[in-house]
Amino acid sequence: MSTSTAAAVAAASTPAQPTGAHLGHTSLNTDSLRDLARKELVNVLDSVQGKKGLILDPNLSGPLSLIAEFALLKDHGVEKIYHLQPGPLETDCKNLIYICRPQTNYMKYIAEHIHTHTKDPHAGPYTYSLFFVPRRTALCEKVLEDEGVFGEITKGEYHLDLIPMEDDVLSLEWDSTFKELYLDQDTTSIYYAAKALMRLQGIYGLFPRILGKGDYSKALCDMMLRMRREMAVDDLDASQTLQLSQNIDSLIIIDRSVDMVTPLCTQLTYEGLIDEIFHIKNSFVEVDASLANPASAPSGAGGSAAAASTATPGKKKKVPLNGGDKLFGELRDLNFAVVGGLLNKVAKRINADYEERHNAKTVPQIRQFIVKMGGLAAEHQSLRLHTALAEEIMNYTMTDDFNRILEVQQNVVAGIATNKEPEYIEEMINKQVPIVQVLRLLCLYSLVNNGLKPKQFEFFKKEILEAYGFEHIQTLDNLRRLGMLTKQVTTKNTYGLVRRSLSLIVDEVNEHAPNDISYVYSGYAPLSVRLVQCVVQRGKDGGRPGPGAGSGGKGSGVAGGNGWKGFEDVLRMLPGKTFDETQRVDDGQPRSSKKANGQPKISLVFFLGGCTFTEISATRFLASQEGGQRDFVICTTQILNGNTLVDSLVQKVPDLHASG
Repeated sequence: MSTSTAAAVAAASTPAQPTGAHLGHTSLNTDSLRDLARKELVNVLDSVQGKKGLILDPNLSGPLSLIAEFALLKDHGVEKIYHLQPGPLETDCKNLIYICRPQTNYMKYIAEHIHTHTKDPHAGPYTYSLFFVPRRTALCEKVLEDEGVFGEITKGEYHLDLIPMEDDVLSLEWDSTFKELYLDQDTTSIYYAAKALMRLQGIYGLFPRILGKGDYSKALCDMMLRMRREMAVDDLDASQTLQLSQNIDSLIIIDRSVDMVTPLCTQLTYEGLIDEIFHIKNSFVEVDASLANPASAPSGAGGSAAAASTATPGKKKKVPLNGGDKLFGELRDLNFAVVGGLLNKVAKRINADYEERHNAKTVPQIRQFIVKMGGLAAEHQSLRLHTALAEEIMNYTMTDDFNRILEVQQNVVAGIATNKEPEYIEEMINKQVPIVQVLRLLCLYSLVNNGLKPKQFEFFKKEILEAYGFEHIQTLDNLRRLGMLTKQVTTKNTYGLVRRSLSLIVDEVNEHAPNDISYVYSGYAPLSVRLVQCVVQRGKDGGRPGPGAGSGGKGSGVAGGNGWKGFEDVLRMLPGKTFDETQRVDDGQPRSSKKANGQPKISLVFFLGGCTFTEISATRFLASQEGGQRDFVICTTQILNGNTLVDSLVQKVPDLHASG
């Protein structure tokens, strides 16, 4: 790797604002998790004396940027940062630290680096340290042995698991979880998730109640309970000191396979659409550099445009999207239909605040305005960024293609049967629309209708293979194995029954003043979050959740509630096991449902296999309906959308030049 590449990696690892500045403002204090990960990273770096080079798994550079800025790495001896990739490693650093996921291909890259250095008589002595994230595996160590470099490397572990993205969002940021778990049947991520949740219990106390839906969710719950029993045997003192959590009264685990429909629908919140169009990666989005540069104070309506015109066109820069940006915090969970009006109000307010400078006549007034100027400049920069993003989104959402896809999706999930849906999918294939978009819509159609009719299935299979290549025989088989694209074997439509039972379709939606989670998809309530609502809220009449349920703080509450009781029939229609486990301390005392120090009770919602930004927004809306009685912290293995989910299942043609 060249020096310029190393510099680019270092630049990409440097956040535009202090790492974690937006965290630590809730009773759970998730900032403490970041501090633990940060402290362990420092210990990893300090385990090697002197100046060192850091070689990172490319998929870890983003997550690590959420933990530590480059200045911290530099303070602990890191001179250069490289991405771990095939080919020789060109570096002046003699002490090399590798931090990577336990993947066999990475072990071969490391072995190649060592062999190259060994063959070079002028290279001089190197030291190699390898830290697996989050755990080492016997398979990787076996590869190192087979490559003949096992003894050359000092090995360790860096236990980076749940990373605080926001005060209410924790993610493992393991992007391959969905494919590994559901297609490859590799349950390693369940073990990692269990270890991460056990670590949370070590910090915050035992979760009094664990509920969930789905076979893998049940496996995760069982593994956690087994780990606790093993801890009681291995470390009796630690087991006896572990008390029930005073903050968290429940853990709700939702298996992604229980609701495959939601991620295939187009997200309609502001943050969701940014992810659909630009793709948010590790809380960062790549935008035109002119939008990321600080803007001068506006002299009028054209201030933003004038500032933007001075930057080099086409240059991109990563900017953070998190709660540290106050304006983004206000916009992120809104349906995009109301974003324009809010941006307009903010623009008028900022302009009025700038105009106050004309009223500053005395020295104290001028001093007061100068103090205020710092905040106004930051607000103005944020407004420029989000106005530009909103304009790009609007250009995208006003196209005929977007609106036709959205119409087809909404008809499909609502159960409105017409000939338009398959005809439009066929039209997309004929236009050579990217295969991910075609399969996303086709899978949605198949899932909702319990499969495609046999003739229809064969027709689309033939069309896709002829249009996109016969390597996609494997792609279609992947989708079949996951039940996402199948032949219809029965006319009984269980999804239709679930849709009616849980009020997944809401006809009257007020995006400006929503009263139900369905606002995030303009009329469709995500099934996954509706299941969470079943546990924590009841309808106004004590029945099914839906519009208005739980408003005014009337949620039944998990710890003292009935759990899944009353929803047995609909849960039986969904795939996987349903469970409700109670954890007790050794004295046998049950959980307490009282609020700790007047703080709201907290439910952890763990999405196993990934979740979307709209599901996060919908879960936040549930909290807003609880009247301050309950908060939610969303945990997930990864954040995905329909495109990234389907793309992980698409058969890629191997690059013969790279493999050679």
